[in-house]
Amino acid sequence: MSAEDTAAMRATLDGLVREQSERRALRDQRADEIKASSQEFMTKQVQTAQRYVEHRRELGQRKTKSGWSTDRSHAQPGNTSAFEDDSVDMAAPFGSEPPPVPTGRDTPRRAPRARPAPADDEDDAFLNNRWRD
Repeated sequence: MSAEDTAAMRATLDGLVREQSERRALRDQRADEIKASSQEFMTKQVQTAQRYVEHRRELGQRKTKSGWSTDRSHAQPGNTSAFEDDSVDMAAPFGSEPPPVPTGRDTPRRAPRARPAPADDEDDAFLNNRWRD
């Protein structure tokens, strides 16, 4: 190998290294631009979501203050849930007698199991179709 070949290979290698570093710098620059734009986009999204939440809270307060709320607990303060009533005995809600035990004739029969169709292994299984004509 001569000195000229070595110098040419070094020049080629230096050019490739320079190109690689320039590409890396461009890639890093592009990544920084993408990060900045996505950060800006997400900031706008958060601000929009905050405005929406504040708006919904204001609507909720207006409804309860003005009296046009659709929630029955706000509309009728004396109305309580049936589950909060202590007069109902939840231990025996359907009476004290147990349900009747089904007899042999009252029990429903199970449906018969579907049997699998026999496998058709013949090559001429579709010879009876008209589309083959």
